Amino acid sequence: MSVINTAEAISSCRIKMPHAIIEAVDFCGQSTLEVQVSALKALLIELKELGFETLIDLSGVDYIDPEKKTRVFYWLAHPMNFERLRIVVSVERDGQVPSITDLWEGAAWYERELFDLFGVHFSGHEQLRRILMPDDWEGHPLRRDYALTEEAVEFKHGVKPKVPSKIIPYVQISKRS
Repeated sequence: MSVINTAEAISSCRIKMPHAIIEAVDFCGQSTLEVQVSALKALLIELKELGFETLIDLSGVDYIDPEKKTRVFYWLAHPMNFERLRIVVSVERDGQVPSITDLWEGAAWYERELFDLFGVHFSGHEQLRRILMPDDWEGHPLRRDYALTEEAVEFKHGVKPKVPSKIIPYVQISKRS
């Protein structure tokens, strides 16, 4: 059996799921597929069957302009040809993305981190709860409109708190209500 490359995998996905892919971009040798949230899980299953069987990262970026949303990035790798593929979905604030913990068990930690820091909900995740911030913390601190405060945070696992103005002196501080 021959090893499928990234371009062939994208072509196969376009044929099998024509409405799943919003945009395909190849920039500096890195392929990215922006996909519909509703088709995300089916697309990831297909890509895993095509050889992109390693989830190397799951991350997010929050946006407030032109609309409030979070983009979730899935980085996949093909261990036979060492090619990588980035999958991107956009989700509105407090929206839901299907959990992929049944495809990659290691995604559980990534999904908890995105829930904790960005507020992305992963439907089907059995233990979706905070992982870094205290359990009683309000809000999601990596959202762009989250106010930076002078409140020293007692993180979990004995991590020492940092005061923002001591590590970022040029940032104006707002008082947390």
